Amino acid sequence: MTSPSSSEASNSRSAVAGLQARLGIEFRNAGLLRTALTHPSYSNEHHDEAPETNERLEFLGDAVLGLIVAETLYTRYMELEEGRLTEWRAQIVCGPTLARVAEQMGLGEALLLGRGEEGTGGRTREGNLERVFEAVTGAVMLDQGLDAARAFAARALANEFAALEADADTLNPKGTLQQMVQGIFGRPHYVTTLEEGPDHNRWYTIDVRIEGETFGTGSGHTKQQAEKEAARAAIEIARTRIEARTGQV
Repeated sequence: MTSPSSSEASNSRSAVAGLQARLGIEFRNAGLLRTALTHPSYSNEHHDEAPETNERLEFLGDAVLGLIVAETLYTRYMELEEGRLTEWRAQIVCGPTLARVAEQMGLGEALLLGRGEEGTGGRTREGNLERVFEAVTGAVMLDQGLDAARAFAARALANEFAALEADADTLNPKGTLQQMVQGIFGRPHYVTTLEEGPDHNRWYTIDVRIEGETFGTGSGHTKQQAEKEAARAAIEIARTRIEARTGQV
């Protein structure tokens, strides 16, 4: 009879093989990809099988992504000034963006999680998704070099770059929201509703309230990031309310 541990090991190898096919990348060292998928909770429960977690690869991938995105913006948008380049880079590499991309790529499904993390929704948790995307980027760079990492990031983030070009609301959602509502409803107010996690990895949830009503909620590793996500979520609701109110006048 196959033991639970050997069954789990077989499943993890299958997850790695299936993910390589979906990513269109054949790793020379598939162990790097497996490490990129290994959440600390899985290593805690299977230390002999998976002694290394994805935390170090996440650290590397974060730096690699920052370089690739900055380089892409610098070379692609020659007309943009430093301030706008900084804003666009922050939007591309922020947690919610990377988590959304990771989910679309199926990285959450391939994550190796401990039972507790699995049972509390770890596969869809934004922080886990952001970190696994960064870790996979780091793994690609180590396995096949910076050019391969550039190509991987370009494919993965293509829609995000396109959205930045197409939608000004994406670039400065707080400014867009304020311009929309201040003459009709008054200024939006941002209220922190949750603050958790260790000092080096804080997590904030913030509501944006207009006339005392919550129009949008956002989360992120900084208050600024959470406020931008809240504003972005509130823009469509604000448009609907403005149309309804002005239509009644």
